[in-house]
Amino acid sequence: MADIEADFLNQHVEERASFKAPPFVPRRTCKDLGTEKITGQRYFSPEFMRLEWEKVWKKTWHLVLKVSELDQPGAFYTHELGKESFLFVRGADDEVRGFYNVCRHRGNRLCQADEGVLESFTCPYHGWKWHNDGSLKQVADPQFFRQFDDGIPAAELGLVPVKVDIWEGFLWFNMDLDSGSLRDYLGPIGTHLETYHFEECTILDYQTFEWNANWKHAWDAFNESYHFAELHPNMIQIGEGHDIPIELHGIHSRMLNFNRTVSEVLEDRSSWTELRRRFMLSEAALGPSPDPDAAQKSAIEIDGKPIDAKDMHIYETEYRRSIQGETHLPFEEMNDEQLVHQYHYSFFPGVTFTQSADGGAIFRYRPHPTDPGRCFYDLLIFANLPPGMDAPERPPHQVHRYDDGIDYVKVLEGTFDPAYSKVVGEDASNMPTLQAGCQSDSFQGGILGDQEIRLRHFHHILDGFIDGSITTQNLPSQDAYMEPDG
Repeated sequence: MADIEADFLNQHVEERASFKAPPFVPRRTCKDLGTEKITGQRYFSPEFMRLEWEKVWKKTWHLVLKVSELDQPGAFYTHELGKESFLFVRGADDEVRGFYNVCRHRGNRLCQADEGVLESFTCPYHGWKWHNDGSLKQVADPQFFRQFDDGIPAAELGLVPVKVDIWEGFLWFNMDLDSGSLRDYLGPIGTHLETYHFEECTILDYQTFEWNANWKHAWDAFNESYHFAELHPNMIQIGEGHDIPIELHGIHSRMLNFNRTVSEVLEDRSSWTELRRRFMLSEAALGPSPDPDAAQKSAIEIDGKPIDAKDMHIYETEYRRSIQGETHLPFEEMNDEQLVHQYHYSFFPGVTFTQSADGGAIFRYRPHPTDPGRCFYDLLIFANLPPGMDAPERPPHQVHRYDDGIDYVKVLEGTFDPAYSKVVGEDASNMPTLQAGCQSDSFQGGILGDQEIRLRHFHHILDGFIDGSITTQNLPSQDAYMEPDG
């Protein structure tokens, strides 16, 4: 693992230098995945939840955090997924490892802090200890264990490991020690995202929201834009959510959210004001703390041009191309779409990157330990800050309960654009009614249109893992669900 961490910055350097993520235009066509309904039981059945855990969550790769946050020997971080808790720690040998966060004596939760720095871990129940490399350090009163008369079998009593790997500065883990590699699992779309240099990004905020809905309802909501016109009317004033490009890459998928334009479905375009135009320019300049000079330069460059709302992105692309090489952002490695629009990638089963040229957000969907009608939605906000800029103090991580009433704009104030915070709140408001409605005897399954093909593909992959036709050792090819080019 230490070698992996030391080398990952140099991986595929030659590829990255000449690589741009394939653009969506001209569009490729997804294969016909049928028109069958998506069963409602998968959202509330305890048996389906059990099968998901055994066949999906225990067999696939999951994102944890930026490995740079484990910044010294002994630095640790705990992470929960379903019924399990995991402990990730940088050992005294500087290697990053992952373990089940469980005492080998009586099964107590070993480390009960979220993060910190420790040379060893002591169970608060009976005092058994483990080194930060997972090896057993001490058994309290070993003389009372007859099974240890011939010596404590330390090799057998180490913390139980999970498989870990690093991609673009992010730590991932897999409970299946025999799984394929992370890079093979992510496939080519992992390479697509390397354009953004995530290893140089800073996490600005990390918040968790517990929702009264199955985790797949959350996944579904954040992976189609068909609902924008009805649920998020403000979004179609600044971006196109109608009939957007979608691609299916093996078990993963991506779509392109058009920014700096207005939707074809917006009938009244009078809201596209000079103020909004200037806002879009300044927002696009250099991330969450835009350089005022750069924003002003951008506005001056475009002032006086007869710009229709639909053409805003064209001029912004020209501007960003004109300053590439003058900014810390890797514009020269991005295609034109990446410069101004949002690339939206989802890795099966539970991670979504929504990415702009200067930063973005990660959505993580986690199942509840016991209740199929509840889930956790993690929102991690990050940016590629200019060299020398100190990162703002990060708000403390909290778990926000839906029943407590959440003001999403207030919770995410200062780190997430209020327009997007409002969108998260609007989606959250829909979760309890989705969960209730899908359990009705009258509901005969979800009817999906072509704009929701990512959902159809996702549930197809989910079913494949559950019935065994898809495994991490037997993944569908990257083009299995796409028609040939041309």
